[in-house]
Order: sequence, then structure tokens, then C-alpha cells
Amino acid sequence: MSMKFTFRARARAIALGVVAALGLAGLTPAQAQTLEAIKEAGVVRVGVMAEQAPWGSIDASGQNIGYDVDVARLIAKELGVDIEFVTGAVAARIPNLLTNKVDLQMAIMGMYPDRAKVVQFTQPYAGLKIVLIASAKDKIETIEDARDMTIGVPRGAAQDTAITKLLGDVPNIRRFDDDSSTIQALVSGQVQAVGGNTTYKINIDRAAPGNDFEPKITFQEQWMGVATRPGDKELNEWLNSFIDKIKADGQLEAISQKWLGAPLPAFPASLEGVPYTVQ
Repeated sequence: MSMKFTFRARARAIALGVVAALGLAGLTPAQAQTLEAIKEAGVVRVGVMAEQAPWGSIDASGQNIGYDVDVARLIAKELGVDIEFVTGAVAARIPNLLTNKVDLQMAIMGMYPDRAKVVQFTQPYAGLKIVLIASAKDKIETIEDARDMTIGVPRGAAQDTAITKLLGDVPNIRRFDDDSSTIQALVSGQVQAVGGNTTYKINIDRAAPGNDFEPKITFQEQWMGVATRPGDKELNEWLNSFIDKIKADGQLEAISQKWLGAPLPAFPASLEGVPYTVQ
């Protein structure tokens, strides 16, 4: 029997798994991180990607670099603490946050209603578009044109949900553990197209210089916020004020120009089903 693997189902599974895990540890899901606890620890633990430039990657010297990384470093500086970066697969982002492996999750965390049921988002600090990428030789104007193609996606990512919703959970959708594996599948010919985002092209060009891959379809615009555990009211308020500050003083604009080569987008004042503050 085929099972539709939607964000709603994933959200329920994550929430139930986390409740069980916390119960075994003698904790409760209601426990929230506080600014004072982070300052007393002297370090803020932030989830970022390790192989998804320009958002988060590792340079030749072993240092974390990228858009999310630079914003996270500003957060640590403002708090007056050290920073510890925690990397992991796309599907591990929410579990890592809810099981206290990180204090903040900033690994290209798209703000969607189902995710907002299990984590607390701030206002957006970045944005991108979720797209289908394929060879210039392939004529693709709608997703139906790609129905019979093998399509790679990172398991559990926004593009996985978008494509599965449109095509159904068909066998030719190939799911990989992370963005880098998905990109490698495309450049090596394992798949004919991939669901990605507008910055995938940077990594595709790095892996296969001179390629003819291009964005074909835009599924949606994605906004990224800093995710904290539910009920982290003080931390959420502090982060929202911090984002306002770095937007106003030009630091966030500088990060956007540095990593994306583009000005900051006009961030939405609200997103349906995704509160920016603790309710």
C-alpha cells in the first residue's frame, strides 16, 4: 500500500517521537531554553548545513561558512557567548532542536504551517525559491512535463513535499539524505531532474563546471526564520528584536550581498499558519 509522506504526517511523527524521547530522559516537551541559560553556558549551539553553499558549508580549513553561519555568528556576538555549530541531515533538523541537541535551528529552515506546529519560528531573515532543475535540452513548462522523469529530492525537504503533492508518491521520485547527495545524483546522471532551490546552481556548477542545468519551474517562495523550541518566548522575542536590528543597521543586507549577490527581499509581514511570536 502506498503512503503519502506529507509534512503533516512527518510533523505528527516527529512530535510523537520527541515526546517519547524526552519522557525517557525525564524531561517534558514544555521545557524552554532561556537567554540566561545560554549565557551561563557561555555558548549557543546552532544547527546549520555542512554541504549547502551559500547557506552553510565547510571551507578548506574546516571552518563553517555561509549566510546562515554569518547570521549565527552575529547572534553569538550580540549574546556575548561562543558558538558551536551542529550539522546534520535535512530530516534531522527538527529532531535535533526538539531533543536539545541545538539551541537554535538555522539550517535553511523554511517556514511552513506544519513545521510551525512543532517549532517556533521568528520573523524571516532570508528567502529563496523552491524550483525544479533539469537540462536545458529538456522542455519542461509544467510539472506534468516531468512526470515520467526520474526526479531527485532531499528527503523531507520543501521540494520533496511540493513535487509529491503535485505528482503523487510515484516511484520515479528518488529521495536522498541531503542536498549534496541530491546534486551529485543529478550531475552523475542517476536522476534527470532535481527539486532544489535557487542557490542549488552554485553547487551544481562547482560539481560539474560547464553543465547545462537550469531552473525550469518555480513551485513557491520560501522564507527562512530562526527556529526555537515551542514556548521559548524570551528567546523568540530577543531574536525578533535582533533581526530587526541587523536589518536596520545594514548587517543583514551585507550578508545577503556577500553570499547571494543580491539585496534583501521584501520580507512578508506575516505568513498564514506561521506565527512569528509565541502565542
